[in-house]
Amino acid sequence: MPEQVSYLIEALEASDVSAINGIVALANILHRRGLLSAAEASAMYQSMSLPLGLARHAENPAVQELQLNLDRLFAEVVAPD
Repeated sequence: MPEQVSYLIEALEASDVSAINGIVALANILHRRGLLSAAEASAMYQSMSLPLGLARHAENPAVQELQLNLDRLFAEVVAPD
């Protein structure tokens, strides 16, 4: 049973990373095509970051790592060309 829980946790982590990467990739495509402004991309970033910044996650290193990854990915979306 513990092995099944471990597999489920790994699958959820992979799913989260996949979803975040997909959202950021789409934001990047839309921004590069002029269909998403930097302000809109920033709003997306803020929306995605909000749950990660909740106090209950403050001591969770996995959440902190996820936030750093999100920071890095969105910085690339709104980086000047």
